Amino acid sequence: MAKDIRKKKKRQIALVVKKFNSFEEAEKAEIEYWRNLSGEEKLKVLDEIQMMHLRAMYPKGKKFEKVVRIVKLGEE
Repeated sequence: MAKDIRKKKKRQIALVVKKFNSFEEAEKAEIEYWRNLSGEEKLKVLDEIQMMHLRAMYPKGKKFEKVVRIVKLGEE
């Protein structure tokens, strides 16, 4: 399924590899990375993640459920 997602949209991502001496050091770098992103950049990443999730859950497109409620005249 993941291969299908990649075929639909080619992502322009630079491969970055960083080496850390401890988990704490890696976590601090991760926090600093997200802190330095603008709000717009964070929303863009969130949108990409949501679209990837929707494509994985609904490969043929998201379908809306049909909901019907029958009400007799005079009732609310």
